[in-house]
Amino acid sequence: MLSTVLTLGVQTWGTDIAALRRYWEAAEALGFDRVVYGDGLWPWTHDGWTMLGALAAQTRRVRIGPAVTYAVDPSSHHPSWLAKRATTVDHLSNGRLDLRLGIGADDDATRDVWQSHGIAYPPRAERVARLAEAVDVIRALWQGGPVHHRGRFGDLTGALGGPPPVQRPGPPVWIAAMSESALALVARRADGWEASYLSPGDFAARWQRLRRLLAAEHRDAGRIRRSIEVDVVLGRSRDDATLELDRFCAARGIDRHHPLVATALAGDAAAVEEAARAYEAAGATDLLLGFADFPATGMLEAFAATVAPALRAPRTERAPR
Repeated sequence: MLSTVLTLGVQTWGTDIAALRRYWEAAEALGFDRVVYGDGLWPWTHDGWTMLGALAAQTRRVRIGPAVTYAVDPSSHHPSWLAKRATTVDHLSNGRLDLRLGIGADDDATRDVWQSHGIAYPPRAERVARLAEAVDVIRALWQGGPVHHRGRFGDLTGALGGPPPVQRPGPPVWIAAMSESALALVARRADGWEASYLSPGDFAARWQRLRRLLAAEHRDAGRIRRSIEVDVVLGRSRDDATLELDRFCAARGIDRHHPLVATALAGDAAAVEEAARAYEAAGATDLLLGFADFPATGMLEAFAATVAPALRAPRTERAPR
């Protein structure tokens, strides 16, 4: 069974290399469990896998990985190349990589970015099918090959994997999934499930659906890690938290009634802790936190000092609400 203590991950993005290095160093020094960096074609991010090599070299303890990476078109990424990239980062990090895969959003903006680069963005059903195939190919290549496979990405005819990753049989595979078909893929293939910006109630509902799907696959639900990606808007006091939430909304062009605000861990330390525990009660084993003042480290440091100790305490040591 999984640990009953939440693990705490940190989401990073952006193109300021010096700021990112400072942030990664701070996150590890402050005791966070995981640091991720996004992968995509947006202008506000570097190449994700190149950055993961830098993250591996910068850190010694934290687990690392893409926020998500993609394998739904041969250009982004072909499973053979992705298996090789993942193995390389697993070696650079001495076995600390999680391969976190995304199916992709269904919004027009995401599709338009891909298509503006001349890259196909298949419908959701095709993306799910391609990702399922990619996971099978990647895991087969991690075992050393030769791999024979006929599928959507082309035919592998005696393809040789290697060198093998440090982690055996390979790095944990996480899949970010929100839809029913994507959750079914998690149940069949994944070691971990990632969800983004859901309320605790919505997360709990999807977790219950995933539990049923896992049971149908005869898989132990207790061995599947469950992560929720959320924003953190942490203030030193209630009044300061109000000001920080106003800044958060202004930066994103939203008001306090926007659904994103309802999913944020927002307020002073007590309120943020309570919000985090709501996700734990909903079934989350991992929190992936995007701090509102990034790349400044003020909220990161405050969370580590005031919220993390309570969340890390074993349940038997926690005071009743």
